[in-house]
Amino acid sequence: MFRIAMVAALALSTLVGCGGDDDDNPGGPPQTVQCDASNCAGCCFNNVCQTGTAASACGKAGAVCRTCGNAQVCKADQTCGVDPEGVWRVQPVSAQVAASNNGSAWDVDSSAPDVFVEMACPGATSAFSTPVVQSYTPTWTTGGCTARASQLMAEGWAFRLWDEDLASNDTITDVLVTRFTEQQFTAGTVSFGASGGMTSLTVQLQKQP
Repeated sequence: MFRIAMVAALALSTLVGCGGDDDDNPGGPPQTVQCDASNCAGCCFNNVCQTGTAASACGKAGAVCRTCGNAQVCKADQTCGVDPEGVWRVQPVSAQVAASNNGSAWDVDSSAPDVFVEMACPGATSAFSTPVVQSYTPTWTTGGCTARASQLMAEGWAFRLWDEDLASNDTITDVLVTRFTEQQFTAGTVSFGASGGMTSLTVQLQKQP
């Protein structure tokens, strides 16, 4: 009887010992799997894999999730950027005009030029103009035009500055065309340098609802 009891005790101790092999870290805290490129096609947030396609958690290849800016979306390639289909308003807000028109006064009475910006957004069937402002440093809040971001990046925005006169308008600049970049959409403001009688021009890029 004593020998049978000993054999049973040994068998039980062997089974208990084998059961311990299921724990990779016996006696310690449970180990967690690290979220990284090896197991996450999206992005990692608090060590949890996300799809990486949301503006609040954008990214791929196991990188840390990124929150996109207010005017951005998480694009198809899982990077933050401007929504190509988003509609933006291009609004001239201020300009500086040279003191003379190639050495002559802008107006016969030597007053400041009557400045307005004529512009064309891609896809529009007609031109748009800001109000006329008599000043060497005119400012505007209305008169812009709208287009999709993809059009403004690919086809560009065309504009020209004029000095309105009774008989015929004087050109301050020739027609200028610019293609906006993603960085400029994010910044929301673009400044142009001197051209013709224009010293500078600043426009705002405003995301539309």
